[in-house]
Amino acid sequence: MPDKKYSTTASKDPEFAAENTQLELEIARPLQRLDENEENPVFVVDELFNIVAFANGARSILGSPKASTFGLSECASLSPEQKAKLTDEVRKILISEDPELQRFLRLEIEAENGMRVFCLTFQREPLSANRIGVRCTAEPLIAKSAADSTSKIAKGSEETILGWTLDRDSRVFEHFGNSTAREMANLHLCEWLSCVSEAERGQVEDAFEAVLSGNASDINIQYRVTLANGVTRKVSTLAKWIPSSDGNPPCTLIGTHQYGFDNQSVVEDLKLFSHLARKVQLSILVYDALGNVNWCNNAFTECTGYQFEEIIGRDPTDLLRGPLTDSNSVRHMRDRLRKGKAFHVELVQYKKNGAPYWVSIDGNPLVDESGKVTRFISFQTDITETKKTQSAILRSEIKFRSLFDNSTDALLLLSPKDGVIIEANMSSFKLLETERLVGQRFEEIFPENADFAVDHLNALIDENDGQQRHSAEFLTASGQVRPVEMTVSRTPIGESIALFVTLRDISEKRLLEEQLRHTQRMEAVGRLAGGIAHDFNNLLAGQRGFSELLCNSRELSKKDHVYANEILKITDRASKLTSRLLSFSRGKSDRPVVANLNELIGNMIPMLSRILKKEVRFTSQLDPNLSNVKVDTNQIDQVIMNLVVNGQEAITSHDGVVTLKTSMIELTGSEIFITGKAKPGRYAKVSVRDNGQGIHRDVLEKIFEPFFTTKKGAGTGLGLSIVYGIIQSNGGHLMVDSEIGEGTEFSFYFPEVLEEVKKEDSPDLLERMPSAESSETGTTPTILVAEDQEQVREILELGLGQSGYNLVIAKDGLEAIEKGKNFEGTIDLLLTDSIMPGASGCSVVKQMQKTYPNIKVVLMSGLPQQESVECQELTIDAYVDKPFSIRKLLELIQDLVAAPK
Repeated sequence: MPDKKYSTTASKDPEFAAENTQLELEIARPLQRLDENEENPVFVVDELFNIVAFANGARSILGSPKASTFGLSECASLSPEQKAKLTDEVRKILISEDPELQRFLRLEIEAENGMRVFCLTFQREPLSANRIGVRCTAEPLIAKSAADSTSKIAKGSEETILGWTLDRDSRVFEHFGNSTAREMANLHLCEWLSCVSEAERGQVEDAFEAVLSGNASDINIQYRVTLANGVTRKVSTLAKWIPSSDGNPPCTLIGTHQYGFDNQSVVEDLKLFSHLARKVQLSILVYDALGNVNWCNNAFTECTGYQFEEIIGRDPTDLLRGPLTDSNSVRHMRDRLRKGKAFHVELVQYKKNGAPYWVSIDGNPLVDESGKVTRFISFQTDITETKKTQSAILRSEIKFRSLFDNSTDALLLLSPKDGVIIEANMSSFKLLETERLVGQRFEEIFPENADFAVDHLNALIDENDGQQRHSAEFLTASGQVRPVEMTVSRTPIGESIALFVTLRDISEKRLLEEQLRHTQRMEAVGRLAGGIAHDFNNLLAGQRGFSELLCNSRELSKKDHVYANEILKITDRASKLTSRLLSFSRGKSDRPVVANLNELIGNMIPMLSRILKKEVRFTSQLDPNLSNVKVDTNQIDQVIMNLVVNGQEAITSHDGVVTLKTSMIELTGSEIFITGKAKPGRYAKVSVRDNGQGIHRDVLEKIFEPFFTTKKGAGTGLGLSIVYGIIQSNGGHLMVDSEIGEGTEFSFYFPEVLEEVKKEDSPDLLERMPSAESSETGTTPTILVAEDQEQVREILELGLGQSGYNLVIAKDGLEAIEKGKNFEGTIDLLLTDSIMPGASGCSVVKQMQKTYPNIKVVLMSGLPQQESVECQELTIDAYVDKPFSIRKLLELIQDLVAAPK
């Protein structure tokens, strides 16, 4: 059957004849197109490992039977081992998911005219719409005529010398000499050159061309050829011209080929290797023992941009070297080459256009039969993208490691099976107060605490789709209860999964929450106290007013005047108490005034003695020569109170003593206090000393920090920080001295002032009250009084009425506005409470100032009025705090109505 015949598997059943004919046509069409573009032998194998088509002499190569289709096992030219290899390669192509996969196989076949060597290329070939096969292309490694000519030599095991002649014109070798030479077929020079190794082919061709063209007289050259069986043999060729008998130029060369075994072969089959190396994308280089390139494949030239001629004979480590090339890696390569050892390096090389790229180089020595290293072969892989990925991963790893190690939270990786700690950061050791974590089971660190059991952690994750935040508490090694916020999730670690546990210490958070709740409670208490103080001041205003009017009465006896005066003094002391209550509860800070701290302390001693525990005795040592200072007295009261209470709480014995002492001291300016350096001069010093247990040095550094406290379960940690702030804001300085077992002394200093303490005038209560008739206007002024408290309204009506003023009385803000607008005449002064139902005092002021542009305004209140933003926007002539003096109020009104409008 002709070799161009294409067919499919035959069937003798007529029922399938039509189907088989159609299938044969479907297979034949693509193979016909293949035949047109393929010169090498080709055959197609189907899924059943039957050869269903063949072309270009494939039948004769395979030794196939005289049938249109046949199995691979029926190919007579193939040995059982070759059939098995061929079947295995076909199977790999058929089962591969890559439709573009190619595989290669070296195949030696004993053909009719001798041994033939082929490189078989396997790739997928569609047979029909739902059938695939494998196309096998057999590419001869040397030309057939060359194979025929050298087959006899290939079989020889000894060195062979063959004689030959070569005609100048025909360029055909005719062999003579021994029987081997006589049996060899004539061979064209080109066919002979095809057997020469690629590296030396040009040199051999040049030698023959030089002689044939008349530029040389003889040939003497050594090189290697590949014979029919694929073995490489060394050849020494000697040739010279046969002189012409007729005097014409010679036309015939005579010479010999001496065949020997090539012990410097790069590989056993350089031709097959070269063929495959050109097809792969891996860069391949062959070096000599000095490291110079003997050969490279196409992938290398395509990668670097250098041509083959530019590479051969060069040291690639010099040719491809650049600024980023690691010199240590280059030295390592050269050292291994010199020692004949394998090497592996990764370094940066540079292409011909100057572009750098990362390459992985694996070099291996090639040895001859005696074990001597003759060449090196290296495989180079472009790993630029891999390095970029590794670099990105490394940066990510460095970033993660930095975040992991430097996190203030405790971070741990656990085995999800048994809870063994795989890794932990430094914060974990600090939080858990241990020196060993890795390798321990997580739940062993928290005995009898189910919150940290690995089963519980896994359950938390499963219940909440991958991540769970949970609050827990544990007991530290020091016996302290530590609340934590625990976050648990699963994270991949390599090919396994780990539990990622974050423990955040929320002790400070809970403390802040408690302090916030305390602050809110204090704010609520402050508002309540403010409300009580406001109502109490209204009561005191009535009491003081009636007492003052009683004292001013001339109908009382001298003894009754004394009683009335005592009631007035008690009312004034009650007023000061409410003023302090407002200062503490609302944070109200009065203006600094000149005061004597002895007097301030003297007023506090009865109260201080009462607040101390029975086991603690309070003593005082006041310097009678203490100078005056300028401070906010209400705030200094709070400082003394805090320090005395703090002192008694430091005492644990039953004979405790808290001593409050004042003295004068001269400072040079070199002293350093907690609040900084003081200016030189005389200072009033106040010290509060206790004989308690003392304060440790490490605690002493923190006692003035906000919220720091050593009172477990009690205290806000604000007492001493408030002391620090008050002393500093009043221009003073603070010092603390403590010894364990001896007690603690807090001292604060204020610079002396030469001003005298302003004494409040004690008016003669029997003196007549200022009256309206005594004003400079000559007319009786009209006053609009707005007050919602009946007692205060009544005392104002009595006091102002007895002084002769015309009064318009209103019991709230709305009534005041209505009466003010409807009054027939001019209202000279408005005296109004700031807080009233219906309309506030500020609303009344706004309306009256619109109606009477020149009206004078006095605003009364039981609270600090300057705190009201609404009041600050109004023009207020005077503020009067309750409880007030009727006499002073009349004097104030007299001055205002007498002033020019």
